[in-house]
Amino acid sequence: MKKKLYTLSLTFWCEIIRLLYFITIPLFKKRDIWLICETEFQAQENGYYLFKYIRENYPDRDVYYVISKESPCLHNIDYLGNILYLNSFKQIFYMFHSNKIISTHGLWMNPDELGIFRKLTKKMLKSKKVMLNHGIGLMKNGKKYYHKNIFALNDIFIAISDLHKSIFVNEYGYKDEEVIIAGYPRFDDLTDTSTQKSVLFMPTWRDGQDNLGEHFEKTEFFKEIKKLLTNYRLKEFLKKNRISFNVYMHQNFQKYNEIFKKFETENIKIIRQGEKTVQDLLKENKCLITDYSSVLFDFVYMKKPFISYQFDRKDFLNSRKDNAFIDITKDIPGDIVDNLDDLIDVLEELNKAEFEIKPKHLKESETFFKYRDQNNCKRVYEAIETI
Repeated sequence: MKKKLYTLSLTFWCEIIRLLYFITIPLFKKRDIWLICETEFQAQENGYYLFKYIRENYPDRDVYYVISKESPCLHNIDYLGNILYLNSFKQIFYMFHSNKIISTHGLWMNPDELGIFRKLTKKMLKSKKVMLNHGIGLMKNGKKYYHKNIFALNDIFIAISDLHKSIFVNEYGYKDEEVIIAGYPRFDDLTDTSTQKSVLFMPTWRDGQDNLGEHFEKTEFFKEIKKLLTNYRLKEFLKKNRISFNVYMHQNFQKYNEIFKKFETENIKIIRQGEKTVQDLLKENKCLITDYSSVLFDFVYMKKPFISYQFDRKDFLNSRKDNAFIDITKDIPGDIVDNLDDLIDVLEELNKAEFEIKPKHLKESETFFKYRDQNNCKRVYEAIETI
């Protein structure tokens, strides 16, 4: 009942703003308004870095960042100004007047009005829509979400390599000129700052397991992570070599942090969202362990080693109706293991090599990036400006 009343009041609010929009069209005709966002609560990756670049280099540009007032990431961005709080008068009003909407996660800023009004609002938006992207899109087939025929941000897609672009053109229905190889804005900040021996463990989430409450502990995912974090051999290895093991769960699994907290030791730490950005975690750690997350590409961009720990490979692949665009058992530029003993063997090997990336993996990583510099924001900005 409470949600229905909120939706009703939001719809009424939006209709007033819609009327004001029509009245003020002549006043906004010469303005070129850009809205940038990630998710409702995030300001820490491609959207944030592009917004930061524009605010610092083009302070007169009419650009704004959309985010929830409840976001734990507000402190990352409020100093830049031009913040539009989600569902505020100014956010909805500027959305109607916007020339470009630029997002990493789709058109979620469209207010949750009653059915027909929400559709009307979406249809009314005349802005060009740019998909900055979040993940790389090679590890997961997302055609049912991002195909040009169904995805709301389908004027321009940002890609990082020829391989990346070919997937959106050949599989997702985009024209060649609609996919721009510019690199990701967050890559500009990807410089290795690691000084101490530390390993970052960042598994991705599993479909259907993000709202299980106490039943989450019955999942195979939880049991395998518990097995890892309580493994005697791993704990002794970390202690002997004075290595920190930092665990950061996917944002959909952050709610389970308290369950994992009981496995903390002097060397094993559970990191909460908001304590550190994902970007900082990637920069500060010597080695990354993930499973099937495309965050691995950010890590190897810095020419650092990662391990793909595929402890539930068969079940994970069977849970996906469509095959990924690369073979995760052999086509990723890092060590691939499927059991705990092999994982620790590779960690010991990397520790002896002072966590240097293997030449073979460094060579393999070149396929995934057209640029490895700090000009990604510049290229993305220029691509958007010319639309």
